[in-house]
Amino acid sequence: MEKVELPVHEHPLFIFDRICMDTCKGCSVFGYFYGGYVCNEVGCDTLFHKECVESVPEIKHPSHPQHPLKLNLKCGRFCCSLCISGLQVGYHCSICDFNVHLVCARRPPSSTSSSSSSSPLPTSVDNSKVHQHPLLLSKNVETFLLKEGRNCNMCNTNIKINEKQLCECRLCNILFHLDCVGLIPNVYQTSHPKHPLKFLQYGAPEYAHEKCLLCKKKFKKLSNNYDRVYHCDVCNVTICKDYCMAKPPPVSVVSPTTHEHQLHLVPRLVNFTCNACGTAGDRSPYFCLQCNFMIHRACIDLPRVININRHNHRISYTSLLGHGNWTCGVCRKKVDGFYGAYSCSKCPSYAVHARCATRKDVWYKVELEGTPEEEEIAPFEVVDENLIKHFIHGHNLRLNKDGNHESKFCEACASKINNDPFYGCEQCDFILHETCASLPRKIRHVSNNKPLILSTDTYLKDSPRQRRHCSACFQNFSGFRYETQSRNLFGSATLDVRCSSIYEPFLHESHPHPLYFSLEGDTKCSACDITYSARDMLCCDECEFRLDFRCATLPRKVMNQRYDDHPLYLSYGENKEDGQLWCEVCETKVDPKEWLYTCNLCGIILHISCVVGDFSYHVPGHISSNKIANGVVVPNTSICRPHCSRCSSRCKLPYILQINDFYFCSNKCCGNTRNPRGRNYY
Repeated sequence: MEKVELPVHEHPLFIFDRICMDTCKGCSVFGYFYGGYVCNEVGCDTLFHKECVESVPEIKHPSHPQHPLKLNLKCGRFCCSLCISGLQVGYHCSICDFNVHLVCARRPPSSTSSSSSSSPLPTSVDNSKVHQHPLLLSKNVETFLLKEGRNCNMCNTNIKINEKQLCECRLCNILFHLDCVGLIPNVYQTSHPKHPLKFLQYGAPEYAHEKCLLCKKKFKKLSNNYDRVYHCDVCNVTICKDYCMAKPPPVSVVSPTTHEHQLHLVPRLVNFTCNACGTAGDRSPYFCLQCNFMIHRACIDLPRVININRHNHRISYTSLLGHGNWTCGVCRKKVDGFYGAYSCSKCPSYAVHARCATRKDVWYKVELEGTPEEEEIAPFEVVDENLIKHFIHGHNLRLNKDGNHESKFCEACASKINNDPFYGCEQCDFILHETCASLPRKIRHVSNNKPLILSTDTYLKDSPRQRRHCSACFQNFSGFRYETQSRNLFGSATLDVRCSSIYEPFLHESHPHPLYFSLEGDTKCSACDITYSARDMLCCDECEFRLDFRCATLPRKVMNQRYDDHPLYLSYGENKEDGQLWCEVCETKVDPKEWLYTCNLCGIILHISCVVGDFSYHVPGHISSNKIANGVVVPNTSICRPHCSRCSSRCKLPYILQINDFYFCSNKCCGNTRNPRGRNYY
């Protein structure tokens, strides 16, 4: 990829030949890209049309002949003075506060206007193919016309009150969008040069195919909602107006990434198997006559080298995997070795379908060909055999493998040290599990398509611990976290240490089969029996077992000395005892089929909800947030359990929240409580 420095973007841009559907950062128009410029920086996800990138620094526009307009790149969102759309890049007059976005700036003046670049917009438009009378160009159509909920007489869509670029026929009392007046009712298109295509504002005829010949978009045929199309009634060819007619695909392309010869468009309904991705197609492939090679439009110029969130190494595109029993690392289905796919040079058995590897939830649109691999940075420096210096802490940490430390908490995972080996600071109270000290500084996780960076708060003695919210399990926590560096299609992600440790395939003691990540909708967790409308889940390919991240990361062993001096172990509903079972904490009946905490020595039983609460993943101490004032997570170990200031029940969980003289047993109680001054605590 050729790198260029251009003023429209803060990062270097690369010329690319890929055919894709996206939104241009320059003009904000959504549609097909047939080449253009792309930003290859992590977290940017920016595409530009070629003409938008090559916009000149200054223009004279007929809509504002008084002053020249200068290209405005970093003005934030502004409103175009012509079409009232808010955009980020455009031309601006600092004297008059006049703005015009790139699409309006490129729109050619009407044939009725003067050829001078400084001439004003025409006052009338004459297009006899659209309407029999001359149309008056009106920047401000009379309000009474718009109050009636008028539609454009050409496209039959509603005209907004704040639209300025309209045409009206005062003889017929009808309105047109200016763009619709410029439509040509009968036009030849490169994909169908044999006959002219007719513009149909009320959708395709009943006998026509229900999808666009080129992009496979399905047309709306509702009585009050039609897609505007172009149609040839001789050949029964229908093409969508907004995408394929507005920006028709090239008749021929050259893409050395996927094929060495020139490829030619075959604009017709034909069943084929794409040589680049191995999946079936039913229309308009690109074809190489020399090789009998066929390819989807979207598969042209597939990226060569990429990182995906399902594998720790880079993977590379190959046009032929060859013989072998290949299974896709994303969808777990068979990969045909005689078609294009992605493979890993370090893991000979790893392969991914081309379509799976380039999915938006798997790949973050950064191409790595020609980019050297990043060296993994260790989270600590080894001082000697038992001494390290962690990147997050200013003092040396010493390894300790002896003793029981139930009163100490790991600053990373916020759980008790117990008998696990740990690194401790001899100058302050900073402690890390040995495993937590080795957490990598950068990971890829199945829940987000971008890399996540290990982030922490600055921990000093007696300093507050910042409260966070995990994007996977939806639990509040304090401690180390993994975060994306910017927002994307899936938003910004924050994972706690427990959820970030889940990789595919995930093996859980409660189920005999491996589990895989899926964003499920209206799915019930098999452990807690709660139905979620949309949530990250771990699913079994062989049966209907589903596990949410909260249940998947429940601690296997806990200590609750209020009720038992022995460790309590998580039980997965395999209790076979006869008779009724009772929870030791809430003294209510227990369903033996539910997940529970039990003592193997004493036989006591506790509900999950009576052991793990909303504040169980906080290091005891101060937590700060813009919603919590002077909040402190404290152990609930006193002889007399305090009453919750909201629900008035005895706080039963091991950890509760104290705000001044008030106690709260859960986030729900804290969120519905007001202090004497009437302000929400949470």
